[in-house]
Amino acid sequence: MIFDGDIMGIVDNGILACCAYFGVNLDKKLGGTGVQGALTGALLGNAVSDLMGAAIDPTTRHLAWGIFAGCMYVFLVVKLWEYFQEWRSNVRQTKT
Repeated sequence: MIFDGDIMGIVDNGILACCAYFGVNLDKKLGGTGVQGALTGALLGNAVSDLMGAAIDPTTRHLAWGIFAGCMYVFLVVKLWEYFQEWRSNVRQTKT
């Protein structure tokens, strides 16, 4: 049984899952725990998967780049927050 939007859902979540697993594995190979890689992979994977999913669906095709941009705004905010948290932790360590 096929529903409207099935292809978009398969493409969207398939790409997202692959990117999240890739991020975990890469982070672990670089000496991390996998958490940062999972978050980065999921955020980037979500942006790419939403772009691809929207692009193949005729009803959302005209929104694809806007959806992608919105995802990337969140990615940048999260990465800036992580950078700030790491910087703050380093400042505290140097004071002790």
